Amino acid sequence: MAYAQEVLIPQLPNDTDSHVRAYYETWREAARNGSVPDRRVLTSDVLSPWLDDICIYEYLPKKRDFVIRIDAPNIIAASGETYLGCSPRQIDLDFGTTLHAVLLEVVDNGAPAIHRIGYERRVWEEWLRLLLPVTTSDRQGGVIHQVFVTHFLYRGH
Repeated sequence: MAYAQEVLIPQLPNDTDSHVRAYYETWREAARNGSVPDRRVLTSDVLSPWLDDICIYEYLPKKRDFVIRIDAPNIIAASGETYLGCSPRQIDLDFGTTLHAVLLEVVDNGAPAIHRIGYERRVWEEWLRLLLPVTTSDRQGGVIHQVFVTHFLYRGH
């Protein structure tokens, strides 16, 4: 799977599937007053309709990098690749994307990013990629920044 295009868009397209829109709205509702949602709010019960779609990338501030803690089964099936335990820099090398840089912006700004991703497999496909910031805590109560990374098929021709 090699990306042909990666375009930042300001919002979900009007014709976005209701399943994807519900996922984004669930995150937005948890992001009250513009704050980054805590994973104690976005539990596996709340996110159950999308659990197979969500990758979790954890920010490593000392390295200014990320590690992929959860690699979503649906994206593994679509790409044929697994990146569990890797840095998103490897994905950028393999697919020609700017994922690492965008993830840093999401963490630095505490704001989501949405992209239309296009690539050629057997046919041209377009995907929506949502990068949604969240926080969790370590055992000592320190804040850990994470990003939910999801890909949803938008258009297949």
